[in-house]
Amino acid sequence: MPANVQSMAYYGEPPWHKLGTPVPLGVTTEEMIYAAGLNWDVEVRPARGARKITKKEEYSRYEVVRVPRPSTEETEVLLGVVSRRYQPLQNVEAFQFFDPIVGQRRANFETAGALGEGERIWVLARMPGALEIVPGDECMKYLLLSNSHTGDGSVIVKFTPIRVVCQNTLIMSLNDGQKAYRVRHSRKMQFKLSEISEFLALTQEVFLKGQEAFRRLAKIEMTGDRLEKYFGAVYPPTVAQKKKGEKPERWRVLKDLFESRPDLQIAMVGGTLWAAYNAITYLEDYKEPNHFELEDQRLQRAWFGGGADLKLKALEKATELAASWA
Repeated sequence: MPANVQSMAYYGEPPWHKLGTPVPLGVTTEEMIYAAGLNWDVEVRPARGARKITKKEEYSRYEVVRVPRPSTEETEVLLGVVSRRYQPLQNVEAFQFFDPIVGQRRANFETAGALGEGERIWVLARMPGALEIVPGDECMKYLLLSNSHTGDGSVIVKFTPIRVVCQNTLIMSLNDGQKAYRVRHSRKMQFKLSEISEFLALTQEVFLKGQEAFRRLAKIEMTGDRLEKYFGAVYPPTVAQKKKGEKPERWRVLKDLFESRPDLQIAMVGGTLWAAYNAITYLEDYKEPNHFELEDQRLQRAWFGGGADLKLKALEKATELAASWA
């Protein structure tokens, strides 16, 4: 399936790959998970070859196995190998903490899916309102919630504005520099009322901070050698390229995007650091896979992997340079 989306549900317009189950506005976590075909469970079992390490029948390592749903022809799938301390969260359980926020109409689930064979499941929630960067250029406010069944992390929430004119997914960090908000990993994950207020206040603060940063980028004109300085800060040349006086090919691709993409030429955007930053986010979201990357790995890279890290780095470097060029 395209974009490494194993199964999917969506509200509103169909995704670009035209796959998935449509859902009405305001569905709960459980309804979204079922519509997306993610209503399967995982089991944790002693791994093959693991040794018993305690008298409590505990083993040195365990397998996380995706269990077939009843009345289906699905087969078991090994998702990961974990330690004895790992406590699995079923798909429905993982995001139930967010239900009160949906119930208060502070956000709505728009899409949900699984990556790979179900190693990671995700839900994209849209917050009310939009961030206006310049007239005619807005970013919708989204939260990307995800949970891993591989034992390598907790339930996380990423702040991911999506630029309306091009659908680039931008990545923002928290005020303390963390890449994502982490939710405690337990089966009793419902937010208390006080925690809901704190989380919504944090969300508002992060998005307002992002809007201010984006607006500053839109005020910086990329005159002289600024464009190369910025691209070099995000994608520095290799030692060999430096010795030969060569520029990375990626700089040329980015310069072409910066100078030719229609959404980067609109009034108050063209020729700015905001345009240069969005050239990078576009490249990381939509670039053609190299010969090591399968087509269906693009979403994993852009949202959770190296692409997400590079987009965050691109914003950090742009913010630093904007302060020195202002």
